[in-house]
Parts: sequence; structure tokens; C-alpha cells
Amino acid sequence: MGKKVVHVVGTGTIGEPLIGLLCTMREELGLDEITFHKKSALLEDRSKVKGVISMGAKLAADDQAWTAFNELGISPTLSVSAALEQAAVIIDCTPVGNENKTSIYAGLADGQKGFIAQGSEFGFGKPYARGINDDALTPDDKFIQVVSCNTHNLSVLIHTLGMNNGQKPGNL
Repeated sequence: MGKKVVHVVGTGTIGEPLIGLLCTMREELGLDEITFHKKSALLEDRSKVKGVISMGAKLAADDQAWTAFNELGISPTLSVSAALEQAAVIIDCTPVGNENKTSIYAGLADGQKGFIAQGSEFGFGKPYARGINDDALTPDDKFIQVVSCNTHNLSVLIHTLGMNNGQKPGNL
């Protein structure tokens, strides 16, 4: 079996802490490598990018961004296409996940890859809320949309209070 690699697209509010969490939990999750794609080499993001690299994540950059990253003192490790090809799971943390699904991920889906997008990407894939609809996921689901934090929290409240922990819907 090949390496177990997770690739994270985006380093914003969701992406950067997720990359850090994956690096911290790498052994427990049975992962061999964490890669991430940062589209723009920005001075104001240098410390955050260096931070996740110091945790063990590998930066994947577009060809046109390599020089800009090097000028910031950050050395990309691999191309975006190489990172996507080697990844078993691709987690899109950008506001353009649906566009990426159509233009990039659809062509990779035949390689038994799994794709996950954030809550705002309606239509990306099967909506998932941890602990609420775990049974809805099947091995055939390649595209998953993790519902928003608000949806997660409301679902837990409805499940717990309104449904008596899923046992009795009469409370609604």
C-alpha cells in the first residue's frame, strides 16, 4: 500500500489550524505526510507558513509562485500537481471548493481519492455532521461537505434536546 498523504488546500481560518492539527496527530491518524497548497506568497503570511512547515507539513506551490516564496525565505517542497497526485485525501479549505471540484478534483476522483470541503460549499458532496449522520457515509462517497460550525452546533442541540439523544423525536 502507498503512502497515506493528506493534502490541504488553503491556509486561512480553517486551513492553517487544520494543517497544524493533522501534523500534531499524524501518528495517531496513521498518516505518512501532510502537504498543503498556499496560492500566494504574502509577507503577512510568512510566519504562519513557516509555522506549519516547522510542524512537518510540506508546502506545495504553483510554478509561478516558487520564486516569490523563495524570496520570503520559504522553500516549497513540491508542485501542486505532484501533491494532488500523491494525496489519498484532499481537504479544500477555500471559498472556491466547488470550482476546484469541477476544474481539478473531478479529474482526480478516479484515483480512489477522497475530497472534503468546508460548510459553505453547498453541493460539493454529501453533507456530514460528526456524530449526527455518521451512518449516512458510505465507502462510495468520494465528495464530502463538512457542514458549517453553526449547522454542527444546531444539529447537536436538536439531536440532544429535541430528539432525546436520537432515541425519541417526541420532544420536537
